[in-house]
Amino acid sequence: MDRIDTVSKELTTLFDEMLVHGKEFRRKSYAGVMEDARKRYAHTVDAVIACFADVPEDERGALTERLAQVIPEYAYEKMQAVKKRNRDRMYVDYNMNMAVYVVPLLNESKEKNCVALTERMVELWNEKGVTNMRLMHSTYDEIAGGFDRKLCYITTAVCESMGKPDDCYELMSFRDFRDSYLMETPDGRALVEEYYEIAPGIVMLIDMQKDAPEIYGSIYKKYLAPCLKFIEEGRYEACREHYVSMVCDFKEKYLYA
Repeated sequence: MDRIDTVSKELTTLFDEMLVHGKEFRRKSYAGVMEDARKRYAHTVDAVIACFADVPEDERGALTERLAQVIPEYAYEKMQAVKKRNRDRMYVDYNMNMAVYVVPLLNESKEKNCVALTERMVELWNEKGVTNMRLMHSTYDEIAGGFDRKLCYITTAVCESMGKPDDCYELMSFRDFRDSYLMETPDGRALVEEYYEIAPGIVMLIDMQKDAPEIYGSIYKKYLAPCLKFIEEGRYEACREHYVSMVCDFKEKYLYA
């Protein structure tokens, strides 16, 4: 087995082994999972870099194409072996695995050939239709940073999809409700904390859907508009209850389907 075949095998192993960490994609656990993965798969990244170093510059495009096909083709074959009625959960697991673990791990070195490899890998994943969702190129810094920015929150994502600025009336109202009402009680703080744990993963999954704008529009109508009306009427407990319903519905639909 030559070096490229060995690397190809390591890439499929990386994909398979990181699949089990899908439910660990949370704000508090993500950094730890990735730190362990960096150590465990450092040899795989090093082997990829070495493969490119071994070939002339004018042959690296062909090598990129060859290696970029490995995981998409492997995942596609695995998916075809599953009955269609059982694929929905796998679609989510496979796309999340690629978006939050595999692609960030392979391109974290920022070595130009690794970045080119992962960019082409994402393109081939989508072209081949491994799942019925869109995969986007991602980096660890973008994902980890998202946990600390309001851009990862569902309410912000909804408003952004509607072309509203970060200081729009809706977001300012929800933030005031969070700070002046929810954060004033232990139960409210626990709810906000749970929301912040799950929100980035939910936003990523929604963004992978081909009808993401329509999904965000329905979230606004079903959850955010009623909550906003409750806030305007001073019915804060009713808003909290609707907020709890939203969080529970999102968990069931996007995280535990």
